[in-house]
Amino acid sequence: MKIKELALLIEGTIEGDDNVDITDLSGIESARQGDLTFAMDEDKLGQAEGSQTVCVLTTRNSRKSTKTLIRVTNPKLAFLIAYNAFHESVSGESFIHPTAAIADSVILGKSVHIDAHVSIEANVVIGDHTTVESGAVIRKNCQLGVHCHIHPNVVLHENTILKNKVVLHSGVIVGSDGFGYIRDREEIYKFPQLGTVVIEDAVEIGANTTIDRGSLGCTMIGAGTKIDNLCHIAHNVKIGKNVIMAAQCGIAGSTVIGDNVTMSGQVAVIDNVTIGQNVRIGGQSGIIGDIKDNAAIWGSPAREVKQTKKQMAVLAWLSKNFNALSQIIKEKDQG
Repeated sequence: MKIKELALLIEGTIEGDDNVDITDLSGIESARQGDLTFAMDEDKLGQAEGSQTVCVLTTRNSRKSTKTLIRVTNPKLAFLIAYNAFHESVSGESFIHPTAAIADSVILGKSVHIDAHVSIEANVVIGDHTTVESGAVIRKNCQLGVHCHIHPNVVLHENTILKNKVVLHSGVIVGSDGFGYIRDREEIYKFPQLGTVVIEDAVEIGANTTIDRGSLGCTMIGAGTKIDNLCHIAHNVKIGKNVIMAAQCGIAGSTVIGDNVTMSGQVAVIDNVTIGQNVRIGGQSGIIGDIKDNAAIWGSPAREVKQTKKQMAVLAWLSKNFNALSQIIKEKDQG
């Protein structure tokens, strides 16, 4: 791709030779002749100038350079767009590995790729250009949309629905029974887990994350949501659109999470809580009640960030001055 062609794609302004070919994309440290890289600041631009890269994506107000530049508003985002353009998958022929076990009633779309030792049960529907990698298990009545990517050893339990462009990384389990039990005297009984899971368009779920089916209804993951590795989503949870959830978060049953929420690592949410839209939650927070829209919270139990920081400062001061305060109280009592 010529530099001038790429600049049109990412709405950039060129400084330098616009007729040079870009052959690949890379980070600054690994840049080779013909590569495109990006620099978010002038220090990184200096490093790029010392590399073999042929062109640098940079900000609109950075200094001039000996390298050809494409100036954009957000170099990192422009790099992502360029990467996707260079590596856009080309649909190949359909492929089914001879060791795959596929029920007769399965319906496969065009250009579906099925790797070794995959198991696909009855009445599954898989959309066009979807890839299912080695060792994955897709149980009966599941539906997968177009351009999905199922990595090795993923398990989709009965009736799971994936919309389009869903990516599930290795070890993800979707639709296993929720943790629903009823205690009666000295016995514990399992409540039926009859629901399903629906994962909407362009969701990506990290390795070894588990998502339970609804007990009677549906567990829902909204479009555009990104969930990290080692998270757990319990039964009947409803997660909105474009939610970002970092590793090791645990969401208890029937919780509702609004659109555009950002959750840092190891956040724990109790059951039947509603978290509003555009909420930001700090790492290791414990959510024990409803959270309003646009809140920024942190701590265990979680409170507004300013309040949590104030409480931590007060606690640190009390700890530092504990002996002196104890002596003052003792003298007061004796007086």
